[in-house]
Amino acid sequence: MISKNANNPRVSIVFFGTGQTSLEALQCLSEVFDIELVVTKPPAHNSAGKMFKNAVQLWAENNSIGVINPSSKADISKLVGSTDIKSPIAVVLDFGMIIPKDVIETFEYGILNSHFSLLPKYRGADPIRTALINGDVTTGVTIIKITPGLDDGPILTWAELDCKDYNATELREKLSALNCALLPETVQMLLQGQLDAVEQDEAAVNYTTKTTKQDGLIDSAKPASELANEVRAYAGWPKSYIVSKDNTYIILRALASKQAAARGELQAEGKKLYFGCADGSLQILSIQPAGKAPMDAASFINGYLGSS
Repeated sequence: MISKNANNPRVSIVFFGTGQTSLEALQCLSEVFDIELVVTKPPAHNSAGKMFKNAVQLWAENNSIGVINPSSKADISKLVGSTDIKSPIAVVLDFGMIIPKDVIETFEYGILNSHFSLLPKYRGADPIRTALINGDVTTGVTIIKITPGLDDGPILTWAELDCKDYNATELREKLSALNCALLPETVQMLLQGQLDAVEQDEAAVNYTTKTTKQDGLIDSAKPASELANEVRAYAGWPKSYIVSKDNTYIILRALASKQAAARGELQAEGKKLYFGCADGSLQILSIQPAGKAPMDAASFINGYLGSS
């Protein structure tokens, strides 16, 4: 257990991160450690041209924590190098930039990273979607000491999670909660000399690929099981969608089915809705017409296909 009493004063850490998962990790770390400094991406412009700060920066400012905003790898070295940092350790999560070696060496205990896969599986930026696309039933969180490479640092701790029943949005939330249980204790154990880092097995390495908006377009030439995995993986973004009779429909939940249906077509069988593909069909459980609210299959059939 992590000690928080007066005989064990709070250690300060530096935090690197930008996204929502970063914010959740930062908040749980702040319950155990003092946050000396937050390093996050610069404010960005929205579609209306208005500049806005990310949630990590806003949280830091609301808690009177210093913030620096590097925009490049060289910037990270410059800004961190010119800051009088006292913390012996740092944590990075969902930061969006590779941290250079000189910055890593700033910290006596290095920089820890939480990666949402069971490394060395799925190095790279998209491990959650990749696990779901591949139909994995187990994934997890691995905490490593970072190197200047891509997710190739030695492993400190890890925890597994059953993922067969979740889509990407749900799985991110589950993994974030798992990380918040694992990360603070891992930092504390490392500082107390209770952990030995283990090098990753390079023979078992897999890399993720970048997801694009086009990946969401459902390809009826693929098998139903593959498409069902994509629907889970692309929930939230880019979302799985079909184009039928010049109309676009987002598929929110679906199952692989052996039901025969014309390839590339929506077909109603009673109150069930199917989309034909290579070896049967997708049984669509929840669907969202463009500009409309999500609806279940029966409601869609009644409103768009007519009863059958």
